[in-house]
Amino acid sequence: MTELKRPILFYDDRSPPVRSCLMLIKMLNIDVELRFVDLFKGAQFDKDFLALNPQHSVPTLVDNDLILTDSHVIMIHLAEQYDKAETLWPKAYKQRIQVLNRLFFECSFLFRRDSDLMSEIMRKGLDQVDVAYHERKLKEAYQAMEHYLEKQSNMAGDQLTLADISMVTTLSTVSELMFPVLASQWSHLHCWFATMQQLDAYQVNRLGLSKLRHTMQQTGHFLFPQQED
Repeated sequence: MTELKRPILFYDDRSPPVRSCLMLIKMLNIDVELRFVDLFKGAQFDKDFLALNPQHSVPTLVDNDLILTDSHVIMIHLAEQYDKAETLWPKAYKQRIQVLNRLFFECSFLFRRDSDLMSEIMRKGLDQVDVAYHERKLKEAYQAMEHYLEKQSNMAGDQLTLADISMVTTLSTVSELMFPVLASQWSHLHCWFATMQQLDAYQVNRLGLSKLRHTMQQTGHFLFPQQED
């Protein structure tokens, strides 16, 4: 019988999707080998890593003969294997499909807009970015999330799920670096965000976000605006 090895996560915790996976790993107490891939030094383009993941992206999970290259799929896989309570990735069809719907919102709407902004800042410098345009696009995402929370405690219902873990890392990146989630404008979202920050696993996100702030400011020779709530 082939001996199973522990999963390997290739990561850079300055990335929001990576931080979601790291939060989940901490929450489920999964024994994972971590291998750092320095995105800001181009390590994702190394020949050996490209052979593993031609998309040259992190997170990348190697779980024996299974290679997964999307954070949402990685989270689903880990929850399938390790979420014994079956709450983060519920078994009931209607609940599960709602979680999946929110995961698609995160990857195609929220994270896309965050990534567009942060990538442009890195390419051009903050002073050359159309901040008003990106603010408008990201606040559209805030408004959608506010709507989701009007009648429920979390993004896909009253139970904490993968959807919340996936969204909070991206939201925190935009909110804490550029456009804060104000209680006066998005009361439900502000409350949800504050609750998520009380999770023990949120410290993983806080650490990675601090590293991202430092790296971007040091590389781009600028300071992100001071935030006031």
